[in-house]
This record gives sequence, structure tokens and C-alpha cells, in this order.
Amino acid sequence: MKYSKAVIEVIGCCVASKNERKKLNQRAFVAFYNRTPEEAFELWEYCAPLIEKKTHPKHLFWSLMFMKLYVPIDCLSIMLDTCVPTLTRWIWLWIETIANRHVEVIHWTRRYRNAPNDIWCMVTVDGTDFRIAEPTPFSKQWKSPKGKGAAVKYEVAISIYSGDIVWVYGPHEGSKHDYKILKEKLMKMLDKDEMVEADAGYGLPGKGGIANDGIVRSKNDYQSEEEKHDKSVLRARHETVNHRFKTWGILKQDFRNQKELHMYVFYAIAVMTQMSIDNGDVLFGFQPETLTKQERYY
Repeated sequence: MKYSKAVIEVIGCCVASKNERKKLNQRAFVAFYNRTPEEAFELWEYCAPLIEKKTHPKHLFWSLMFMKLYVPIDCLSIMLDTCVPTLTRWIWLWIETIANRHVEVIHWTRRYRNAPNDIWCMVTVDGTDFRIAEPTPFSKQWKSPKGKGAAVKYEVAISIYSGDIVWVYGPHEGSKHDYKILKEKLMKMLDKDEMVEADAGYGLPGKGGIANDGIVRSKNDYQSEEEKHDKSVLRARHETVNHRFKTWGILKQDFRNQKELHMYVFYAIAVMTQMSIDNGDVLFGFQPETLTKQERYY
């Protein structure tokens, strides 16, 4: 069945308020779903055709509310007046479907967008950690040096010249060194003589210093005060993306579900974050009109 944008918005309001006559303002809508009505409609149009089972827009809103609020599933079941098995089935089906779209939405080649022809450093790269419940049996491999407990880590690369998310890779154990993760895949994907901007976390393991391999540019690798300032802006912009990830309760809180499911959550949220960037919610320092509009994904 085909749904209009207006109908999708009404269904979203009904799911949140349990009152088909009550319309939520955009601020309240975003508070429940972390998506505007327009973004929710685009997500429905993009992903619903991929779900073989007969789905309904309320199933999408269930999954968005679950990720945004991340209350215990029994509480959410009462809030939505839906049994736990039905709620769980549709939530994870939608999360997995959105996550699987990352191969179309997040493109490594998009680092070239808006980049000068003679440039040799086009992305910032960093590892971002998310807390999980302590695995059983206990293993110190999951302990993150950035926090006090167990975590999973993902590598994220952001285009310097367009602000696109162009690469995500993980999950990895929280203790795994950022530079080791970089060497596994991303380093092999760089063009000849291409480098990446990174922070002090990319010091060579066991060396206590920044990787001096001709690939990683550290925050201390600059020729002028202006370049030093520009590099600090790039690092701050990258942290903005990490902040956007953690506006979702499921990535901000300790992840209570099986850690194997965390990958689907992170990739789904990365996809939605990039879709927002494509629709004009660009990172600071960019103007929507200066970027080449991404073609529709469907």
C-alpha cells in the first residue's frame, strides 16, 4: 500500500500520542523519533519495499522510538500497547533493513565530492566507542581506554570537503588500537600518496607517538598557525558526527541487548545520519547550496 507524506506523519503522531486527532509539533515528533516527518517519510519510501513481510508505517516508528528512547522492551510494549514478541520482531527487522542500506548511502568515493583536483588528504578518521553490558565470561579485551567499562568501537571517516560520512567499519573490541583498525582495511583503500587526518589516538601501538608512516597526519603536523586552526576545526567537526550518533539513546546508554546486534543499530543510525546530511542538515562549516545534491537512493 502506498502512503503519502501526510499519512506517514499522522501515523507517527498516533503511535506517539495514542490519539489520532492529536498532531505533534516537529519538536515533539523529533523527541520521539529523532526524525522529522519528512525524514521519516523518505526512510519509509526507501526501506519498506525491501521488507518481504507485510509491513506498516507504525513498525518503522516502533523501531525509531526504540532506538531514540531505548527504554526496556517491556516498558515500550506497555507504551505502545503491543505484545513483546510482535514488537521485538518488527523492531529488529526494520533496524536490520535500514542498516543493510549502508552500502548505498555511505560511499568511500564520495570523499572526492568538492575536493580540489590536487589534494592528497580528503578525510578525517577516528574511532568512536559505545558502551555495552559487560560480556560473560569477562574479558579485558572489551574494556575501552576511553571509558570505565566494556565497549565496542567503530572506525568512521568524514570527508573534509563535503562533510559526508564516507566510511564506517566495525564493530571491534573496545581495547583495540585505532591504528591497528586503520591498517586492516582503510589504509589499503587510499590512493597513492593519499593521507588521512587523525588525532593523537593514532600513535603507533607501543611506540607512544604519532604514526610516522606517511599516511596519518596528526594534530601537530602543520606548517602555520592558520593550518593548526583548520585542523582543530576538522577534529571538532568529526566530533559533531559522533555527537549526532549519541543523540540516539541506544548508542548513548549501555547497550543491553546481545552485543552481536549492536552492529545493526550503529549502521542503521549511520545511514540515517548521512541521509540527513544529504537532505541539508550539513555539518558546520558547510552550506547546503555549495554541495552537489545526492541523487535519491530509490
